Amino acid sequence: MFKNISAALGFGGAKVDTILDHNEVLQGGLVSGHVKVMGGSVDQSIAAITICLMTKVKQEIDDNIQFVDHVLAQYHVSDPFDAKADAEYRFDFEFDLHPEAPITTLAVSNNQCVVWLDTELDIDYAIDASDKDVIHVLPLPTIAGIISKLIEDKDLKLVKTDMESGSISMSGFTNESGAYQEIEFRKSSIFSRGELELSFAIKGDTIYGLAEIDRVLRGDSYKSFDISIHASDAEIDDLVDYLI
Repeated sequence: MFKNISAALGFGGAKVDTILDHNEVLQGGLVSGHVKVMGGSVDQSIAAITICLMTKVKQEIDDNIQFVDHVLAQYHVSDPFDAKADAEYRFDFEFDLHPEAPITTLAVSNNQCVVWLDTELDIDYAIDASDKDVIHVLPLPTIAGIISKLIEDKDLKLVKTDMESGSISMSGFTNESGAYQEIEFRKSSIFSRGELELSFAIKGDTIYGLAEIDRVLRGDSYKSFDISIHASDAEIDDLVDYLI
């Protein structure tokens, strides 16, 4: 009886551990691995194993800027089963990374973008067990090319990136996750001023984007665009020239 009560309170209950095959994933790429469940000191009924794809989103709360947890997607890993005491169970999974998950690997000191998997073990009549695993999201080659061209050819410096709460329209497409990444650039010369903020969203083979351009004395302007994920160097050059 004491073991049953302890397990219900989270002591000696089943544990969960998610093991990723790779923790670096391209935007929209395959996430795969397995969930290991280790039975506790008593038998327990597991209602489900769920993996949530998480990020942090900037919100203004009571006049203060805070970064709050945001669910990008949710994946069902298992049906109900009984976890026997001291037994081990394995559940394989794979899914495509949500296309609106932010790039987390940009070389910028003020990088507020993070992505992780939150694995929940839904245990009947007990405190749920959980596990967190960070995913490093790499940019698609076309997006990496756009960012590189802006830095190398247009004298821009990457200064900040974060996830904003809400929706934006980009060349006829509206993001679907309730959040979007902003990547901020500034002119690197001390004699120049101005900012550029870029947002991307991927749908199929198309990259949609919105650029907010802040030019001194001329105010803000917006440019939406779309480009193939298979764009050539020439097409990337043309897009960068259109933006700046």
